[in-house]
Amino acid sequence: MSGATTQTTAVVGIDLGTTYTSVAVVQNRKVTMFANDAGDKMIPSIISFVSRDEVVVGNAAKDRVATAPSRTVVSPKRLLGRGFDDREVQSFLAQQPYLAYRGPDGQALLEICQTKWAIPQICAHLLSHVRDVASARLSTDVTSAVIAVPVTFDDTRLAALQRAAKLAGFKNVDFIDEPTAAAVANRYVPGFGGVIGIYDFGGGTFDFSLVDVSGSTFKVLATAGDPWLGGDDIDLVLAEAAANQFWRQHKVDLRRQAVEWQQVKFACERAKRALAASDQATIAVPDVLRTATGMVSLELTIDRNIFARAARALITRSLDVCDRALAQAEIDKSKLSAIYMCGGTSHLAAVRDAVAAHFGVPLRDGIAPDQAVCLGASIEAAMVSQRRPASLRAKTLS
Repeated sequence: MSGATTQTTAVVGIDLGTTYTSVAVVQNRKVTMFANDAGDKMIPSIISFVSRDEVVVGNAAKDRVATAPSRTVVSPKRLLGRGFDDREVQSFLAQQPYLAYRGPDGQALLEICQTKWAIPQICAHLLSHVRDVASARLSTDVTSAVIAVPVTFDDTRLAALQRAAKLAGFKNVDFIDEPTAAAVANRYVPGFGGVIGIYDFGGGTFDFSLVDVSGSTFKVLATAGDPWLGGDDIDLVLAEAAANQFWRQHKVDLRRQAVEWQQVKFACERAKRALAASDQATIAVPDVLRTATGMVSLELTIDRNIFARAARALITRSLDVCDRALAQAEIDKSKLSAIYMCGGTSHLAAVRDAVAAHFGVPLRDGIAPDQAVCLGASIEAAMVSQRRPASLRAKTLS
């Protein structure tokens, strides 16, 4: 694989997110996000093995979490290029219903359908899915892409992603940091200028970048990130609280039941998303326990205040990352012109309130926070396809 494409065919932008994956392209100076055949532009980053040779992706895989948990992998990006013995990896794997082993390269292998799979092989199914979607919509074989990556992706993780892309059928791949991609997407939003902060709270990673956009070209002043901080972690905090309450009521630990535990985590994700638009939401899993007197459901009502308390430590971690970037650039937060919110988790009122209080400067959404990274990657892809220098390309492997 080369670091820059030499083809004139379409180059797509991909956001391989921990929670959702998406793909877009620039055509006739217009950015278009593609939907798969099910109508999903935001495709759940979930892969399920129906058999060793048959794999489903996205919502079709999500539907199998409850029926085939040991064959279904949720958020594989969290393991991509990470050492099997890493504390965070061990913590993640301990919650999964499938077996995992240390591979020859020191990274994780997952045993599914009596076969051991490397994480790049798993992620390749996601990338292949969006490549097929783009190829169908563009009526051409798409083999070149710009993939957005967290700022914490080192050479090992980039090499793992490069391998996944090759397995998915891509021949040419460039990389761009996710916060930088978000800045690219917001470039023409009214009021965009000065030194801005890009606060990118995604499903599995948190990144923060300081970018000087006062001139004709962008200058990234500093970046910092936390590779194990995202919306998934907030879901887990809520799920732990729900499981604890269920234990107190029924003396059954749902965390020890693979199917039910996944259902609880998905219910917490739904409740979290509902709180972005409502003051109150319910964590609900019907018929989660069979007893002598009948089926018992889990139902827990939470409001924004309860959520804010539950998520406070994780939100504070994100702000600590921001302060590291500010210290690196030797910039006082009061000197920023604005903070641009990016990533699905940044929709939440608890997050926005904390960020506003911490920085004391305007918060701006600009481009939809959960689409900005993908759209920015596609704009960068258009630059690559036109053979112009990709000045914002953050990481490229040759």
